[in-house]
Amino acid sequence: MKRKLIPIILIVILLSASYLILTTINNNGNGQNSYPEDLYVGVTADGNVTITKKLIDKVKDFTNLIIILNPEVIKNKTSLNEVCNYAKQADLSFFIHMSHPSYWNFNYDPFEWLSLAKDEYGKHFQGIYLYDEPGGNQIDLGAFREFDYTTMPHDYRDAANTFVYYLYVQMRDFIKTEQLATSDYGLFWFDYEAGYDLIFCEFGANRIKEINIPLCRGAAELHNKTWGVMITWTYDEPPHIESPNELYNDMVQAYQAGANYIAVFNYPQIGPYGLLTEEHFSAIKQFKNYITNNTRNKTSNTQKIAYVLPENYGWGLRNPTDKIWGVWEADDKSPIIWNGINDLIEQYGYDFDIVYNSYWTRLFANQHYDTLIWWNGTIQQLH
Repeated sequence: MKRKLIPIILIVILLSASYLILTTINNNGNGQNSYPEDLYVGVTADGNVTITKKLIDKVKDFTNLIIILNPEVIKNKTSLNEVCNYAKQADLSFFIHMSHPSYWNFNYDPFEWLSLAKDEYGKHFQGIYLYDEPGGNQIDLGAFREFDYTTMPHDYRDAANTFVYYLYVQMRDFIKTEQLATSDYGLFWFDYEAGYDLIFCEFGANRIKEINIPLCRGAAELHNKTWGVMITWTYDEPPHIESPNELYNDMVQAYQAGANYIAVFNYPQIGPYGLLTEEHFSAIKQFKNYITNNTRNKTSNTQKIAYVLPENYGWGLRNPTDKIWGVWEADDKSPIIWNGINDLIEQYGYDFDIVYNSYWTRLFANQHYDTLIWWNGTIQQLH
C-alpha cells in the first residue's frame, strides 16, 4: 500500500512544481503577462532598426508597449516589418507613427499595409500614432495649425468647426485603422471631435498636470474614448528629461488618475537606448512593482464632478493670459475660468474633470457625472 502511494505523491509534487514554475514565468516574463489588461506602459523608439531592436530587448521584461516614431524606419517597408516583427516576438504591443502620403514619401502603400496589420500582428498592433500635437500646434500657431491670422475665423464657433473639420480631412483616410492616437498639450476635446480614439496628454515643461489630467480625462469620458499620458521633455537643453524619481512619481500620478496608457518620450539619441538612462529604466521597473501591489479605480474622479467650460472655448489654459485658438487674446471670461479651475485644484487636486458646454454634454452628462460646476459659478446636481 505504501509503495503504491509513493509514485502518486511524486506525481503530485512534480505537477505542483511545474505549476509554480509556469506561474513564475508568467508573472516575471514579458510585458503582456505583467500588467492589467487595460494598462499599457512603455517608451517611444526614435532610433534606426538596430537601435530600436536593442531598445526592445532592454525594456521587454518591464514594459508592454513601444511607440515606433522614427519616420525613416516607417517609410521603408522592410525596416518597418523588421521592427514590428521584433516587437511582436518580444510580446510588446506597439503603435507606429504615420503621416499622410502627401507628407511622407513611402516606398510602399501604407494603407494596404495597415489593412493587413491587424491580421499579421493581432493584439500587439495597437494602431497608428497619427501626426503630433495637433491642438498644441493650433494654440501656438505651429507648422501643423489649421488656421492662423491670415485665415482668421469669425468667432469661437467658426474656429472650432474649422479646426475639427480640417484635422478630420487629414485623418479620414486612416479612420478605419484599429486605433488613432496622438500626444497633445491642449484642445484635447477637439482632437477627439476630429476622430482620435486615444490622446496622450503631455506631462513636461509648460504643462500644468492638474489641468491637463482633468481636461484630457473629461474629454475622453464624454466621448467614450481612451486617454493616456506622455511624459516628455522638462528642459530644452540636455538632459531634457526629468530625474528618475520625478519620472516615477509622474507615472504613479498618471496611473492613479486612471490613464490607460503611460509612455515616456525617449528622444533624442543621447545614450545607447535613446534619452533614457539606466536610472530612468530602473524607475520604470520600480513603477511596475508599484502597480503590482496597488490597485486603482477607473478614475480618481470618484465624486464624479465636472467643470464646464463655455462652448467652443479653445483656450490654451497654461497661464491666465494664454491664447484662445492661438489667434485671440484671453477675454473677460478667462480670469473667471482660471480662478474657478484653480479653486477646484486647491480642493480636489486633479480629482475632477473639465468638459465643454455642448449638445453632447447637455444630453449625456448625467450618465457620467453627479455634479456639473459651470464656468459662471452655477452648480448643477444631476442625481
